Amino acid sequence: MEPSDRKSDSPRPYGPKNKPPKDRPGKPGGETDPGRPRKPREEPEMKRPKPVHNGDADCEMTINLESAGTVNIYNCPPVIEGGSGPSPEPQGECPPPPRAEGACIPVAPGAKHKSGLSRKLQPLIANSSAPSVLAATILQQSRRFLQARDPGNDLEASVFGVLASLPPQLQDTLSCAVETLDGLTKNERDSVFSSAILSVDEALSTTVIADNVVAELEEWAADAALGEDGCTTEAPGLPRPVFSVVNGGAFLGFLPSICRVNGLRTIYFNPSLGPGDYEPEEFEQVCTPEVVDGEVEVNCEVQTEDCPGHLLGGEGGGCLRVPDVRNGETVVLEGINFFNIDATVGLRAKAPGTATAEVDAFVCGDQETPATEEKNGVEVPINDCRVQDRLTFQVPDELPPGIYEARVVVPNDTGVENTDPIFSSPEVFIRVVPPVTAEFQIATEELRAEKETSPAWFGSDEVGIRILSVPILANNTLGSMNRLDVRFGDVDSGEVRSMASVLIQESGLSGVSIAIIGFEIDSESAFENQIDSFTDAFVDILKQVWDAIKEEVGGAVAGIVKKFGVKGIIAIVIAAIIAVAIIALVALWAPADLIIEDHIGLSVLELATLTNANFPAPPEEEFTSTGGIDVKVVPVSKGVQYRERREYRSDDEDSDYRITFRYNRLS
Repeated sequence: MEPSDRKSDSPRPYGPKNKPPKDRPGKPGGETDPGRPRKPREEPEMKRPKPVHNGDADCEMTINLESAGTVNIYNCPPVIEGGSGPSPEPQGECPPPPRAEGACIPVAPGAKHKSGLSRKLQPLIANSSAPSVLAATILQQSRRFLQARDPGNDLEASVFGVLASLPPQLQDTLSCAVETLDGLTKNERDSVFSSAILSVDEALSTTVIADNVVAELEEWAADAALGEDGCTTEAPGLPRPVFSVVNGGAFLGFLPSICRVNGLRTIYFNPSLGPGDYEPEEFEQVCTPEVVDGEVEVNCEVQTEDCPGHLLGGEGGGCLRVPDVRNGETVVLEGINFFNIDATVGLRAKAPGTATAEVDAFVCGDQETPATEEKNGVEVPINDCRVQDRLTFQVPDELPPGIYEARVVVPNDTGVENTDPIFSSPEVFIRVVPPVTAEFQIATEELRAEKETSPAWFGSDEVGIRILSVPILANNTLGSMNRLDVRFGDVDSGEVRSMASVLIQESGLSGVSIAIIGFEIDSESAFENQIDSFTDAFVDILKQVWDAIKEEVGGAVAGIVKKFGVKGIIAIVIAAIIAVAIIALVALWAPADLIIEDHIGLSVLELATLTNANFPAPPEEEFTSTGGIDVKVVPVSKGVQYRERREYRSDDEDSDYRITFRYNRLS
């Protein structure tokens, strides 16, 4: 494997799962330009057939369909006025169409086809790091409400109040949703909804809910920070012998080495890399702000002198980037020979600083990569950066700002004679920066329907978007959930709709967590209102549950951050579990297809960098969301204000929607 292929294994700032996007037309490897041009899909020139009555003549209708999923067709004879033949038998109002699988609210006649329940759940089953506690909580409370139980505590009384306010028609929908849950296979149910919650018969206490949410967050965080085989408890890696490349290949011991710091490859990456092998964001940059068309833009060049860390020589080389961290934040080191869970990290300030510290580490060793491989008929050790030993440590609160050398120190417990009692890695660098106390604002600007769901000739899209944001305050205190609901009717390809709304505006932040969920409903007005009303009720309950448990969850977040808190990962996974809860709940009852899903998680340090003209714009990012939506993040402009376009491609619906976000530093 080429070294550059390992880039995708590092933690990402934009999503909880590191899955490559599906290949798309464009550049080799699925890359595309920011506009993401695609070959137009050839669709038949068709119009919806109109009812025809011509005496006793038979009525013929031809339906041409192209669909990757389940197609539901509902017939309702129209009431026809006039005509030259005998009048048809009197007909009453068309009865509601039958429910499709997983659609407790019927699909409206003439609507675009909707995916079946199994198809909606499959991405969650395949991609979720843990079953949803929040979705299971709401369903357990709904079941107790339908059983006419007395509320067991204040939270349940509040939830029952929301459910009791639903009109009779939606009470039936609630009952159908619970029945649909019971009709799932055990694997489907246990993969998507927490069995630990659903198996409880009495009222759920906030402590029970919070404890299970914390466990869910740990699963997601381990997955996001340390990969799908990440640890929730410490595990050592394998001891791998290292031999000298000179002196006849003498045995040097089990020397640890650091391949990456917070996802950035180091000068010790093995096999070694040349300047052209590193990504631009892996170098220190010197940026000059300029005013272009009334906006501040930045021009950046690679720094080549007075490096804060290592200098990579050669043509196209320069200063390798030193990651910024704050006191109390967690650093992730990836490398080899982290074979003892008692490993520590030694920190020493770069001159003129004098501060030192030795801190405990959380070790998640790679026990999957073999210890040896055969080369030319000889077994040789695997001790390069194919190994994925991982280690995290927390920067001490009392450490002064400055550049620090960091070394992994591993006690020797191999039992191999004539080896050192302790092995230490070569130094890498981190930059400890002062606290950020500024006020930040995050807002949306517009929605663009680059391509509506297919087939376009069957009518415009009806798009419902919900954005739930949670500020993470100082000392990892979790704020109340903020909510934005947006509905766009009759959306066609190429249309742009204003979506100017502030999502978060706070000071004293530790980070921000934002979940974005969008569905295509495409239904009659009566059904749209039912879907909106029922979804509103579920989101109201979700917000009530969150606000009831946020203090208890927040108390445990510090421990999760200590293990996995690099690059806003805790913010990402909070957004992920909120989004998954809504997707899973809607899948049980609504004739609505997922077209937008996204999780934004940023630390305050990342917010400060995005809104500082002395830093370059981040690179484009692509990943696949838990619900199977391909997400692409494209920087639009960068200065003291940062704007980006987040693109959402659904292969199932053949749709492409885009939302523009704006980030401001207000003070």
